Amino acid sequence: MTRTLTKQERLKKGDFRGVRWTRCSETAHFVLFATVNKCGIRRFAVTIRKKTGVAVVRNRVKRIVKEYFRLHKDLFKEGSNSLVRVKGLPDELSMKAMGPELEALLSAAPAHRSIR
Repeated sequence: MTRTLTKQERLKKGDFRGVRWTRCSETAHFVLFATVNKCGIRRFAVTIRKKTGVAVVRNRVKRIVKEYFRLHKDLFKEGSNSLVRVKGLPDELSMKAMGPELEALLSAAPAHRSIR
């Protein structure tokens, strides 16, 4: 498995709008949604509202979450679309601070491993 985030692994706006998502798990700052895809690869997206913070902060959070996906692809089910919604900003914007919460988000998602 490569450690890159390829173009095929990214969800675009048209890919996740209008799709029925299953809420898998939730932590203090993140919510994980998932659905099955027909292309057979794991795909990923991050959403965050403008009310959460200024653009610099929102982009920093998205980069950290995408980096977590890139490094931990094996935790995501093959043939699934995953959507992480950021509910609020963590106290510290670093992989060290957000990593354990993202790991808890994935470990608390039993439905994510067996999506309908």
